[in-house]
Parts: sequence; structure tokens; C-alpha cells
Amino acid sequence: MSLQNAQAEFAEILFNDEEHADFLQPAQNMRIYRNNVQSTLGQTLLDIYPMINRLVGEDFFRITAKEYILKYPSRSSNLHDYGEYFSSFLAEYPPLHNLTYLAEVAEFEWTCHQLYFAADHGMMDIQKLESLSPDQYGHLHFTLHPACKLMKFHYPLLRILALCKGELSGTINVNEGGVNLLIARPEWDILLIPVSSAEFAFLAALQENYSITDALESALQLDPEFKMDEKLPEWVRHKIIVDFFSIHE
Repeated sequence: MSLQNAQAEFAEILFNDEEHADFLQPAQNMRIYRNNVQSTLGQTLLDIYPMINRLVGEDFFRITAKEYILKYPSRSSNLHDYGEYFSSFLAEYPPLHNLTYLAEVAEFEWTCHQLYFAADHGMMDIQKLESLSPDQYGHLHFTLHPACKLMKFHYPLLRILALCKGELSGTINVNEGGVNLLIARPEWDILLIPVSSAEFAFLAALQENYSITDALESALQLDPEFKMDEKLPEWVRHKIIVDFFSIHE
């Protein structure tokens, strides 16, 4: 048997509960490998998705994690890469078909996990910005912090989070409405900043590399009272907007 075939069979056995009788015997040794790998990946999912664990209970979470591991075995040597498809898996997992909000919660937790390991960035050079001439302002393109993401949630994510943290007692109505969130890690901690539809549109346009003029137009279409002169300094101060460049049209 070639090395490639041996590696493929080894990987198949690790992520399969059936016993195999081939060159990789004795079977009990493979069970040790399999249990170690599945235990490590299960703990990885538990670390990334504490809210899901809290919402469904640890016993059910471990059963669900095992099913996920069998369907999505690890393809990377870096454990930080594992768990990307958990949200999609939960959306299609039959035992949870009535709990549709769980997939959105998982998407939020995966985003926080990604942002935690995203690149850092310094503060914007305000003096450089102030040195520009007024005729350049309309052509400016602002850059958001690399550890920053805008997300629209259909469910009350912040209230679900508070419930999971024990900061909210009783029950919540998951159909009470969603929230637009700016999720950012400008320093060490993840920030969750609710934003209006106009603020979301403005920042999303900047993130998609539109000029500040086009971003402002998108915001004003949703809210004619949108005050860019107030929000822009605030986002720079909190390291949401961290750089800029100018393109003359």
C-alpha cells in the first residue's frame, strides 16, 4: 500500500466509528487515536461556541459536536481553523430544526473567534489627515480595522448573549426583532456596538472600498439626519476607522 493510501485510510478510520481490520491493527490502538482526536476537536468546538453549549446543554452539545466532527473532519494542522461550518451544520441538524436562531448565534461566535486572531492596527495618523486640502476630502477612502466586521442579526443577539452570561433572568422572545452590530477587536477585547441602519450602511460602504462621498450618500438615503461629522471622529477615536487614502477621479 502506498503512503498516500495509508494516510487516507488512517484519516478515514480516525473519523469513523466503525472498526477496521487492515494493516492498521490492532484496532484498540486506533480507538485510542480516534478518541484523542475527537476529544480534542470536541473541546475546540466547546471553546469556540460557549453560547451554543449554554443554550442546548453540555450533554447535547457533545453529541452534536461528535456528529459535526464526523461530517467535517479537520483539514488543517491549526486548531484555530476548525469549526467554520458549525453554523451551517446547526441550520441543517434535524434535532434542532425548531431552533433556527442557533445557527445565527453560532455565526456570531465564529466571527468573534476569527476577529480575536485577526491582525492588529495602530491609530489613524490624524496629522496626515489634517494636512490634506479640502478639495481632496470627497475622494477619501477610509479603512476599517482588520479585526472588525458588520453583521445583521434577525434575532435579538445581545439579549441572547446576556441570557447566556447570566445577566438576564427568565426567558426571551427570540422573535422580538434583530439588531445590526459592529463587532470589533481594536485592542484586546471584543466590542459589540449596536448601529443604526444608516451607520451600518456608511461603514459597510467604507469597508467595500467606496469613497466617503458615496458612503455618506448611502447613509443619508436611510436617515437624512445622519451626522457624519459626529460619528467619524468617534469611530477614529475607538480605532474602528484606522487609515485612509485618496483617489482623485
